Amino acid sequence: MRAAAETVTTIDLGYEQLFVFDGGPQARLRVLYGAAWLTEEGQSADAIVGAGGEVPLHGGRALAEALGPTRLQIVAAARGGALRRAGRWLRRTTTGLRRHLGRLQLGAAAPHG
Repeated sequence: MRAAAETVTTIDLGYEQLFVFDGGPQARLRVLYGAAWLTEEGQSADAIVGAGGEVPLHGGRALAEALGPTRLQIVAAARGGALRRAGRWLRRTTTGLRRHLGRLQLGAAAPHG
């Protein structure tokens, strides 16, 4: 079984520095060191995430504020992986089909008589 591809974005923030971003589906905020206050659009509760902590994001606009020197990561599923693979498969299949159809001699049959 293949592991799902992820993209990781690392951000360094200074004391009280803000970082505004869009958390995609199945994304997570990870704090490597320091601490951050996280608030997300549409969520009633905020979170304080300390070093080594990780919280799921809910897909909307989010804001992280550093509570001191902080390094955080946004971990997101790579976009379009399955869709991209399906598109490649479809292109290969149609290319092969065209190649085989080109080899057939289609046309009116010659009269026998």
